[in-house]
Amino acid sequence: MSKHHISCKINGDEAEYLCDTTQSLLDVLRDELELTGTKEGCATGDCGACSVTIDGVLVCSCLVLGAEMDGKSIETIEGMAKGDTLHPL
Repeated sequence: MSKHHISCKINGDEAEYLCDTTQSLLDVLRDELELTGTKEGCATGDCGACSVTIDGVLVCSCLVLGAEMDGKSIETIEGMAKGDTLHPL
């Protein structure tokens, strides 16, 4: 299976990654980009543990494909930190 090259912004920084067409954004964030603040809870979009914003819209990253993120702006829980100080959320 071929991988897709994706360019996007994550937490305000330019990012690039390769992913399969079947990989969820959650898997890309955790496994490819090592942003482990986004958690997998239910894998069905019911619990909200994997919530991120994509172009300002709150979504469950377990329900979105990583290959769909080309040109998008993604904000994760890591993006809420102030330097090394984590956000209380």
